Amino acid sequence: MKITSKLGILALFTSLLLLMAVYETQAAPGINANYYCLMDTASRQVLAGKNMDVMRPMASTTKVMTAVLAAEYCNKEEIAKVSNHAAKTAPYTVSLKSGQELTIEELMKIALLRSANDAAVVIAEHVAGDEEFFAHLMNLKAFCLGALNTHFQNSSGLPAEQHYSTAYDLALISQYSLQNPETAKWIATTEAYFQHPSNKQPVKITNTNPLLRTYPGANGVKTGTTAAAGPCLIGSAVRNNRQLIAVILNSGNRAGDCTKLLNYGFDSVKECKLIDKMELFKEIFLSDGENPLLPIYPARDITVWQEDEQPEFHKRLSMDYQISPPVVAGEKVGRLDLYMYAKYVGSVDLVAGSSVYRQRRPWLNAVKSLLKKE
Repeated sequence: MKITSKLGILALFTSLLLLMAVYETQAAPGINANYYCLMDTASRQVLAGKNMDVMRPMASTTKVMTAVLAAEYCNKEEIAKVSNHAAKTAPYTVSLKSGQELTIEELMKIALLRSANDAAVVIAEHVAGDEEFFAHLMNLKAFCLGALNTHFQNSSGLPAEQHYSTAYDLALISQYSLQNPETAKWIATTEAYFQHPSNKQPVKITNTNPLLRTYPGANGVKTGTTAAAGPCLIGSAVRNNRQLIAVILNSGNRAGDCTKLLNYGFDSVKECKLIDKMELFKEIFLSDGENPLLPIYPARDITVWQEDEQPEFHKRLSMDYQISPPVVAGEKVGRLDLYMYAKYVGSVDLVAGSSVYRQRRPWLNAVKSLLKKE
């Protein structure tokens, strides 16, 4: 690829991000936090949000990504050894000592349920050799998931200058974590037994996420608190086979805000059809076609979740208007990308609604066109 082509693609991508940044997402009523995001997990559609692209410290919500990499890089029965560095990790910890050994499953359990920072560091060092390189792997994974405003500097969420995320990015990361059976199991667990290497008997531990005990259908995800981040909570719940994720950052009532946000999504947001495959999208004039007008239709319906009957959405059309026959019915002729509140909703192919063959007498269409104008 030529350098000019690469620069063109980069410029287009940058302009798209800038264009998307100017739109405001609809806000859910009654939420006190200034940074939040509500997402439908199946479609990854944003249902509500406020300042959801603002980069902020995210405290121990970091450990969701730590657990994702642990589940993907390791077998849960693998044995990890506690290093001197991990044993000296700042609180909150479970007082792991240098030289002790634990399975990856036990480390994931205590990191996700009790938010143990030392357990997160042990995972990082086992996976990548050191925590710094593990943070690099976390950043690569975040980029692949579309979490473009996230940067990890450690595995635990302890305060660091270049350690930040956004409500929207944390929703993306959490949505991905729910697809992995190992991470999904522990973020949904209310109580469990943890086998500490210093104890002969397992210790009963309780998940720090209050929604698991108070909200019907709750199945995750993670709490986090530091002085810089404030009280944070990622909550997820299932109702009528539909799952939502709510991210609350820096809230004086994180459980209450999360509850209100989930209730809003389940009770007030309804499904509506944004694109109808039976509705003509446009017609293209083919100068050398036997039938000069080519009808264009969407290949499928696109439905969205929305409180308003006519949601605010934006289209990006990619189509070659210089189509030459023959064109077969159902043939792809373009693509439509859809965005709501500055976030990608989905794409649909645009297809020919009928077959058009080449005109044997091209001058005939020109005459027909002139007669129509008269």
